[in-house]
Amino acid sequence: MENEKLYFSVKDTIGGEQVTPENVPLKLIIELADAMNRFIYGKAKSTGEVSVSIKKGSFAIVAPASPITQSAINDYRIVKKTGALDNIDSIRARIIRDLQVKAQKDENRIYEISDKEDIDTDNHHDVLVISKETDYRTIRTDQWVPTETYMYGMVVDIGGKTKTNVHLVLENGDTIVLNADSKQIEEDEINRVYRKQLVKVTAEQNLETKKYRNEHLSDFVEYEPKFDEEQFNEISKKVQHSWADVPDVLAWVENMRGNYAQKV
Repeated sequence: MENEKLYFSVKDTIGGEQVTPENVPLKLIIELADAMNRFIYGKAKSTGEVSVSIKKGSFAIVAPASPITQSAINDYRIVKKTGALDNIDSIRARIIRDLQVKAQKDENRIYEISDKEDIDTDNHHDVLVISKETDYRTIRTDQWVPTETYMYGMVVDIGGKTKTNVHLVLENGDTIVLNADSKQIEEDEINRVYRKQLVKVTAEQNLETKKYRNEHLSDFVEYEPKFDEEQFNEISKKVQHSWADVPDVLAWVENMRGNYAQKV
């Protein structure tokens, strides 16, 4: 019968000695236990119902078979088989990325996840190793496409000693640094610093996260977002007069668009 337990272990050298249950630093215990707990539950709310044990030999925490751990084991197996984080719980994917960052900062640090008891042996066929050599990632998030967009915010800085750029603080508080052409900035006669500004931007956009990178200022756009009630009322009157002889405006628009689908 296949072992449905989940093993989390860490290998490291502290003071020239390999980490074992007898000499493991408290900070490392807390770190591994927290990572394992969050990995087990993923996006589900933790109930604290999983009992774990410490495996003899290397420092490993073991979660026994249970309906709670089964989902985590399934996601572990997906990553072990594909090497990618796309098709697993997003929280678990983040934990693997976080552990990978920690391992890349410490050449002696190696994390291992497995569903086999011999996690500390030389046979790593069933072990998901996370070390400075590994590179688990979400493949879809690495797909970037050229795009053109508009951004609106407060210009807080323009220029730069070696590289020309524009610092734009968006309404959500994020600061975007736009690469700019020095000649374009030199020829701009308007003082835009500490003023709200709409800018046209070329960039690369991530297909999965929708985030931007390599943002470049294309142009400053003259834009003054204010509501003129008098002008609005004048336009409304003209529109009402123009459509006065049309009994059903919506039906007329649908007919002009060629929308003949029957309503259900």
